[in-house]
Amino acid sequence: MASRVPISTAVTSRRFYVAMTALMAFTILSLDIWTDVDINVGVLYIIVVFMTIRLSDERGVVVVALACTVLTFIGFILSPGNTWGTTAIVNRLLGLLALGFTAYLGLRDRAAQIALQESSAQLARANRVATMGELTASIAHEVKHPIASVLNNAQASVNFLRAQPPDMDELKDTLEAIVTDGFRVSDIIDRIYSLIKNEPFRKDSLNLNDVILEVLSLSRTELHKNRILVETRLASDLWRIPGDRVQLQQVLLNLILNAAEAMKDSEAGLRELEITSTNNGSNGVHVMVRDSGKGLSADDMAYLFKAFYTSKPLGMGLGLTISRSIAERHSGRLWATNNERCGATFHLWLPMSSAHQEGLAAFQNTTKHGDQPSNEGVHL
Repeated sequence: MASRVPISTAVTSRRFYVAMTALMAFTILSLDIWTDVDINVGVLYIIVVFMTIRLSDERGVVVVALACTVLTFIGFILSPGNTWGTTAIVNRLLGLLALGFTAYLGLRDRAAQIALQESSAQLARANRVATMGELTASIAHEVKHPIASVLNNAQASVNFLRAQPPDMDELKDTLEAIVTDGFRVSDIIDRIYSLIKNEPFRKDSLNLNDVILEVLSLSRTELHKNRILVETRLASDLWRIPGDRVQLQQVLLNLILNAAEAMKDSEAGLRELEITSTNNGSNGVHVMVRDSGKGLSADDMAYLFKAFYTSKPLGMGLGLTISRSIAERHSGRLWATNNERCGATFHLWLPMSSAHQEGLAAFQNTTKHGDQPSNEGVHL
């Protein structure tokens, strides 16, 4: 279940920001009324517009800009001094011009950011589709196996019915096996569909171990074809993290397939892939994908996460770039190091949810005062 803490925090932060924006506008109006008309205090309304650009959508920015224009006229009329003086009028016109220009540039910048986010999302989806294309054999194998099991069990059911008398106990067992395999096929198709479809970014409370196992299931045939021995060391008490399951699947899938590609030229007996998950420090989860390939060169280390840089003959050079952007969007990090003997390790660090951070803090506070819990370790 998704944690409610980030949602409530976001709502509180938004209300505080709205209150600060309104207070700023009221303060500027008060200063404008009590200041001589020749002093253009109203130009400070551009601060209010800047704050609104971060807070609201395009319509909200326009409404606030118009409201600030009205407040500028009110302050101008109520200010002491000669309101029809040349200096006063020029100052107000310049203030209104600055206000309008600020709103225009802010709206353009906001539209550019939205367009960039949409382009990044489409590019990430294209990369996912291309990656799934590489896994066609794995997908076919994953679907074919349970379907073959369904057919075998169905034939067995027919034989049990033809027996004299019909073997009802065996028939019941085989029908239950058919139902189980049917659900398995459905789960596989749903998992593949969720990975390639275009969904908005969302954050659920996730156990990264589950995501790792899902991705390994998808890439099982690819790893087996390349004779790669997979070893997993997954923490049994791994903390939950807030994240988008599909996007994190994409990151781990890229790392696993890159590791497989890096070991293609290694001797068959030395192709080892190790995936480790641990609780890192006191506020995050650390996943390591270690291969036994040739490692990373100096150029690789310098340009590894740059767009369109690739060492694969048919590579696009986008997988790691997109993977790092996904990690950063989750307030995490993605980096690479060379192993001591051979190969490289890719590190993915993601912060755990606020609810689990509070639980850990409460646990540490309890043990600090000498109250020992009944179970060993921290299970959040």
